Amino acid sequence: MPHSLLDTLELPQDLKGLTKSELEQLASEIRQRLLEVGKVCGGHLASNLGVVELTLALHAVFESPKDKFIWDVSHQTYVHKMLTGRLDKMMTIRQDGGLSGFAKIHESEHDIFGAGHASTALSAALGIAHGREINQEQYSVISVLGDASLSGGMAFEALNNVKKLNSNFICILNDNDMSISRPVGTMADYITRIRTSGAYNTAKAKFEKVFDRIPRIGVPLKKRIEKTIERLRGIVLDMKVGVIFEEFGFRYLGPLDGHNISVVMAALKYAKSYPGPIMIHIITTKGKGHLPAEQDPVNYHGVSPQKTATIPAVSSKTYVQVFGDELVHLGETDSRVAVITPAMKEGSGLNAFADRFPDRFFDVGIAEEHAVTFAAGLARVGIKPILSIYSTFLQRGFDQVIHDVCIQELPVIFAIDRAGIVGEDGPTHHGVFDYAYLLPIPNISILAPKDGDELQRMLRWAVTQNRAVSIRYPKGHIPEKNGQVMTPIEKGMAEVMVEFSENSPKSFEVLLIAAGSMAWPAYEAANLLQQYRVSCAVINIRFIKPLDIELLKKYTQKSQHIFVIEEGCEIGGLMSHILESFVQMQTPLTHWHSISIPDQFVEHGKIQTLRQAYALTAKGILERITQNIHSPTHT
Repeated sequence: MPHSLLDTLELPQDLKGLTKSELEQLASEIRQRLLEVGKVCGGHLASNLGVVELTLALHAVFESPKDKFIWDVSHQTYVHKMLTGRLDKMMTIRQDGGLSGFAKIHESEHDIFGAGHASTALSAALGIAHGREINQEQYSVISVLGDASLSGGMAFEALNNVKKLNSNFICILNDNDMSISRPVGTMADYITRIRTSGAYNTAKAKFEKVFDRIPRIGVPLKKRIEKTIERLRGIVLDMKVGVIFEEFGFRYLGPLDGHNISVVMAALKYAKSYPGPIMIHIITTKGKGHLPAEQDPVNYHGVSPQKTATIPAVSSKTYVQVFGDELVHLGETDSRVAVITPAMKEGSGLNAFADRFPDRFFDVGIAEEHAVTFAAGLARVGIKPILSIYSTFLQRGFDQVIHDVCIQELPVIFAIDRAGIVGEDGPTHHGVFDYAYLLPIPNISILAPKDGDELQRMLRWAVTQNRAVSIRYPKGHIPEKNGQVMTPIEKGMAEVMVEFSENSPKSFEVLLIAAGSMAWPAYEAANLLQQYRVSCAVINIRFIKPLDIELLKKYTQKSQHIFVIEEGCEIGGLMSHILESFVQMQTPLTHWHSISIPDQFVEHGKIQTLRQAYALTAKGILERITQNIHSPTHT
């Protein structure tokens, strides 16, 4: 049965004619729909529950897409999508071929700027606002920034440039006292002091007193606010608590109740006419309206679809769990081991280490560049720092890896989580570029384990080294064959997982060179080839840098077709590195084949679906092999 308002209104235009009670009813219906979407599709639940009133108010006061909304991270745009022509597609969000879980400019004209990483909204919005001035156009620019995003250096770089803007510019500071977990740092402490200073309760009481005097029945809330805005002017200018933001060039307004839609709309209406930069500080509750999410916003930050009886439970550990357990072991055996994370303690499996060794655990907030150089500083004085970081987030620390770690030959361990295809979060989160951006850097070893057992042994090897080490591992569960093939970890040593040939001396029709997560799929593909009596060998490369040149030369020289399989980008990846490393190529280049990510961004979808699309499964590898070895050019 359709919801009485959400499914019948013409959105977003009909919002402007709704009364306060109708808007509150609509907010309730939206929250119910968010819960339904979460059950079917998973995704970012708690953050979207927290911005329902804010999103309704934005679309009631402004005219999207003429007025520009720029969402930081943009994982909280589900309500925005519902209100801008995508309500009927919400059950496809984060699914194969469905809506993105983030703002995406190619998806809708209402998505002004795409995002997936934090702390970008202010910079993008300032650029749009200055572009408005250059083009001599008239529209509003509104940046929605979470309080945790202020731990990121890029947000401060943008704040440093606010004063240069001479026209209207609105920043909404959505303060829910949360990132994925609790925000950290001095700015977080400052915002907490504002929130708890008494100013919030004072402002809340003043606004409620004004609105209580206005007739409510049958009058659209937008009209009530327009008639009352002059009475509010004294209230919003009387609060003197956000001093630091005013130093950056903002007129500060708040802190205000972000779930009181009357208050939020009044503040936005006032801000719309303000002749310069203005910051509206709203207080919201992450997970609002769903008690389990309010009580546990960390675990409800991202939810998985409800499992059905047809989906078998997976009993194996995840790579993150194996990594977290091994960190505790390393911490117990070596008092110099320290762990750093840029605001991803839960996601990277670091809770146990943080609880066991709080003095050696450092959550630096959403500050990837700082995290890398901070780790370099620890290494400089004899600590063994392990920086646990998602592949997509280490991209932000590229210069620091070169300048502060590798030039100085400092032994920082980069534990690169979510390497390869990560699934429903899409192109902003797929970790497919780390091979390409780390390989050109001197003084770093690059490793990729095939399973959880090898991850453990690589970490133990890494803490004994006196130079930088990168270990990249994928999202998801460790393979069923975990530990069934083991070779001691020695610098630059690959392993031969399997070989079968009826020739003497041995030669191979097919050689599979696989990296990390692709080793076991290559092994399975080789077993399938054996059924067709195709001679084959599989090399688990293990060390992408330095390469096991001698082993590779030995096998490539006696192989007809060589397939390099990597869950990373083809350009600048493992195959390019191998070809560049061979001084003399014994095998014609036409017999080398790459199975990897082509020159394109990978869209969102289920990991297995995406891997199959790029032939990064046993079946896909087998299909690619049969296509190439039977090609007319290779007969």
